[in-house]
Amino acid sequence: MHAIRTPVRITVLLIACWAGGIALWLALAFAAGAEPTMGAATTASAPRAPSSLMQRLKPSASSPSRAVLAPVAMTRTARPKALDVAEVYRFFNRWTSVHFYTADPAERAHILATWPHFADEGPVWRALRAPDTGTVPVWRFFNRETGAHFYTTDAAERQRILATWPQFADEGPAFHAYLTDAFDRVPVHRFYNTQTRTHFYTAEETEKDFVQRSFPAFAYEGVAYYALALAPGAAATAKRDAFRLVDQATFGPTVAEVDRAHAMGAAAWVDDQLGKGPTGYPKSEFFYESLDESEGCKFSAARDTPIYRCAEDQLTLFKLRARFFTNALSAPDQLRQRVAWALSQIFVVSGMKDPDMETAYVQARWHQMLADNAFGNFEGLLYAVTLSPAMGHYLDMVDNAKANPTEGTEPNENYARELLQLFSIGTIELKRDGTPLFDAQSQPVLTYGQPEVKAFARALTGWTYAPYPGTPPKLAKHDEDQRYYGAAMVADAALHDGGAKRVLRGIQLPAGQTPDADVRAVLRNVFLHPNVGPFIGRQLIRHLVTGTPSPAYVDRVAAVFDDDSAGMRGNLKAVVRAILLDPEARTAGDANIRYGRFREPALFVTAFLRGAGAASDGIFLDEVTQAMGQNVFYAPSVFNYFPAEYRIPGTDVVAPPMGAHNTNTVLARSNFVFGMLWEGGIDRDDEIATSIGTKLALQPWIALGADARKLLAAIDERFFGGAMPAGVKGAIYDALVQIDDAGERARTALFLATTAFQFQVSR
Repeated sequence: MHAIRTPVRITVLLIACWAGGIALWLALAFAAGAEPTMGAATTASAPRAPSSLMQRLKPSASSPSRAVLAPVAMTRTARPKALDVAEVYRFFNRWTSVHFYTADPAERAHILATWPHFADEGPVWRALRAPDTGTVPVWRFFNRETGAHFYTTDAAERQRILATWPQFADEGPAFHAYLTDAFDRVPVHRFYNTQTRTHFYTAEETEKDFVQRSFPAFAYEGVAYYALALAPGAAATAKRDAFRLVDQATFGPTVAEVDRAHAMGAAAWVDDQLGKGPTGYPKSEFFYESLDESEGCKFSAARDTPIYRCAEDQLTLFKLRARFFTNALSAPDQLRQRVAWALSQIFVVSGMKDPDMETAYVQARWHQMLADNAFGNFEGLLYAVTLSPAMGHYLDMVDNAKANPTEGTEPNENYARELLQLFSIGTIELKRDGTPLFDAQSQPVLTYGQPEVKAFARALTGWTYAPYPGTPPKLAKHDEDQRYYGAAMVADAALHDGGAKRVLRGIQLPAGQTPDADVRAVLRNVFLHPNVGPFIGRQLIRHLVTGTPSPAYVDRVAAVFDDDSAGMRGNLKAVVRAILLDPEARTAGDANIRYGRFREPALFVTAFLRGAGAASDGIFLDEVTQAMGQNVFYAPSVFNYFPAEYRIPGTDVVAPPMGAHNTNTVLARSNFVFGMLWEGGIDRDDEIATSIGTKLALQPWIALGADARKLLAAIDERFFGGAMPAGVKGAIYDALVQIDDAGERARTALFLATTAFQFQVSR
């Protein structure tokens, strides 16, 4: 990042006040929460100095001072009365080659029925039928000589016409408009046609520019008055829904992807995404299948050598986390990646465990497996998760042995418990719509108890690491040379409990089964439980669409999980399709405050960068999200980065990422956006030849900065899909018109829009 330049000091002060107000509000409104963390990891790697961005993002104290956070006092005012708004329609008179404007529906209907030579060009702006504060009448005159109408808001001009031009018949006020500008108003431009001696009016900037370029006989006379913009039509609504779909299914909308979804239609676009293969984390990039340093891969080498580069890239998560962000920002399989990212927060494996879990290939194979299975069958996913050596190591299933009465040991229950509680059915019996089942005493019905946990733990014994390719089977437990994470675990019958087991719903597994037969049996037992559809479906809805889906929404998705209409249970491709194409995902109103999801840090960062137009190598973005409360691939516990059922205090609105949101993380978000806009973004890593850092292409935004209205409209479309709330738009517009410099105006507009809470909640 670079130092703040002198010309932006005033803007910086305004931004600091904005950020401070948000911080105090969030501190009062949302209580932070987090699950207990696992033990801190140790590593053999040499510490990398934090980036300059990370150093700047770290708060200097546990919380900002009250003086910094003091908000501007707010006063409650009476709700304004609703305006009596009418659309103004434009007609083209083919006989006289002039235009006519009316806001009177009856007059419009009469023209359509009576005068076929009047071509209806539709509504062009909105005006008021009756006067209101700040409005003036738009007087209409009929010129008997030309057969054309003339409109003016100028009282002096009106009097001059009445006194001078008797051929002008005064028809009174046609409608009312404004003389001053505001964010929700549009200028109505006036032209004088020197050939027909008539006037032409337009509120479209593109039409105004076209007339000035193409018709020299039209003399531009400036802004006649300010009207209200037309309400969004069907085309705008469809474009808004395309934006919403792309926002739900990717790491952030881009112009190209929104246009593509709009052109294809929601179902076709989703199907296209479902058909894309995984980008993921290829073995060619994460090739070093060892937990140890070697002569060609060690931290003691000089930092500018390939030997050190190998150690940092392959024996830490440095390169893997950068790859996560470059995939998120630019890879084509956006939906698959979003679902895999959601699955990684349901089936949690974390670098917090120990150095094994901080080794690149270990995590790369895990996340590649999730991407490969994201659109497969849920039962198959459970099988791959269960036999993954990364999961086996993380939750202690690897080398889990049957009971040994002599030594007084019992099978480890860790994975068995989380398989039931977090990965499949939860602790409470659910209806298909996700609401709990109650017994006769109005108590929730439990899905399982300790006997079932013990039975599952016994069934899951007898698995160990696969041998390294080309080596004999491992000989010593926990011999580091034999902890291989490049293939699924393999059975060790000597460790397996071959006795009978009684699992969910009283089903008995017979004695004498192999380790694989028992694993498949318990996973089938879980998979067929009626809770899986609503339990997993609701979590995926929360990650993709909204934190508080209605029971009906959950029920529809769970029904697809139960049967994809082709007789298959657990078809994740069908489930994801049902989630994204459900009426509640496609038609929820923007004003519904219960609808939407709070952008977790990784999704906030990627949505900002994709929307603003950034080039990035992904390096150091993990530090950015860590400052915001999400340390990518280092979830603090098996319960993920955030409490899964976290509710906004005082409400029943579920917003898990808010469980780790506080004043410090609010300011970290604002600092990140500020640094990208004013401090040059994130500098390249000088130790990596191909590094480019993370930089915004600001020139297109600066080019729009000369016109506050065009700039704000572009930001609204890019980051809100045209649905920026009026209050936010008004506040930003009022700030922009006070800034003269186009660059400052563009940066300020982007900052205020993307740090606004209304952007951070995806709707």
